[in-house]
Order: sequence, then structure tokens, then C-alpha cells
Amino acid sequence: MFSVIKWEIKKSFKPGVFVLWALGLFLGYVAAYTSTGVSDAYADVFSKYYGIAPIMGLAMFSMFAGSFVLEYNSGMDSLIKASKNGKKQLVISKLIANGISASIVNLSIYAVMIIKVVSKYKSEGLNLPLKNLWYFGNSGSNITVLQMILIVALTVIVGSFIFAALGLFLSSISKSAFVPFVFGGLIMGIPYILSGWVPNAKIFTNSPLWGMYSGQLIRYDASISAWIVFAVVATAGIGILYTLTRNTFLKEK
Repeated sequence: MFSVIKWEIKKSFKPGVFVLWALGLFLGYVAAYTSTGVSDAYADVFSKYYGIAPIMGLAMFSMFAGSFVLEYNSGMDSLIKASKNGKKQLVISKLIANGISASIVNLSIYAVMIIKVVSKYKSEGLNLPLKNLWYFGNSGSNITVLQMILIVALTVIVGSFIFAALGLFLSSISKSAFVPFVFGGLIMGIPYILSGWVPNAKIFTNSPLWGMYSGQLIRYDASISAWIVFAVVATAGIGILYTLTRNTFLKEK
């Protein structure tokens, strides 16, 4: 299975994904200001990282959208269904590979921003409570900057696997990469767009997007239920989507 995962990871990084990845890295680097003081610099990291979410979403669903297109269009799905090992390995390998690929892209952009600030201020500011940062000023949170950095890194990985599972399922029900790309993008993009327009953005605290970019949950002082919902989606949700994907792909037609 390991060899299948490696192959699927290679397939994920198409030319278009590399372009979006490079764009995200560039935007992340230039968006992290370091000349305004250490607290403002870290506030900018969390603020601007969420601001780059659309680029990361495009990169992710560019990876996921065509996950099963090759198998469907080439007739390989019939051969895979006839293979006992193929049935067991392919779907789970694609899920793991897509989750890893998305995590690489998303975390690398985040790392560029963090490294730029840390290299400027060394370890200064890492112990600041979030309530001292303008981005989290209304939260009253005593979580430190370093703790928030680690929490966001963890939730970004989890969120990458959630959207990988969603993208894989959408790809399994369509022989075109266009449909999963559009619908996956809408599922991720609607909360992002509407949160800037609705009077009470806290209604999006239970969305996978805000769970993934967990700084949003801290910023809006989300209740513990929002974290529980994200944990449930990350466990039961991924499991359900994986099962649906496997059943859909392996179903005899």
C-alpha cells in the first residue's frame, strides 16, 4: 500500500497545483509583516493565513477533483474491482495520499509565515497571550502565541484530511473533474465569503473551515461545542465519507 500512496501523492501535484502552491507561498511571505512590532507581526500571521484560505482551497480541490477520473476514463476501475488487493488498498491509499498532499501545501505556506516572523524576532513574543494581539483582542484568551501556532498546525492537518475525504467522495460520484472541483470549492468557500458579510460571523463556528483554521474559533470565543463538532467531523465524518467513497467506487455498474 505504501507504494500506492507514494504514486497517488505524485499524481496530486499537477502543474496547476504547483502554480497555486507557489502563489500561496509568495502571498504568505509578503503578507507576514515584520516591521510593525512582534505582537502585530504574529497577529498578522494568523489573520493573513486565514486570508489565504481561498488559494489553499483551490490547490486542494485541484488535487482532489480528478482522483478517480483516470480510473473511470481508462476502464481501470473494472480491473481494480476484480483485484482483491486493489479493492482494499486503492481508496484508503487515495485518502491518505490526498490528505498528506494537502497538508504539505497548507503547512508549508503557514511555515513560511511563521519562520519569517520568528527569524526576525527570534523567540521573542512566543509567550505572549493571544489577548495581547489585535486579532484576538476580544477573545480574552490566555493561550500563548506558541500554543496557538501548534494548535493551528494540528487543525490544519486534520482539516486537510476532512476536505480530502470530501473531495475523494465527490470525485467518486463523477467522471468529470469539474463537478467535484466546483462543489468542493463551494462547500469550503461559502462560509469564507459569507463570514465577511453577515452581521454575526459566529454562526460559522461549526463549519469545517473554521475548525481547520482554528484561530477563527479562538478569535470569536467559540464555545466548547464548536471544538466537539470539529472533532466529530474529523472522526465520524471522515469515516462516513470514506465508506461512501469505497462503496460508490467499488459498486458494480
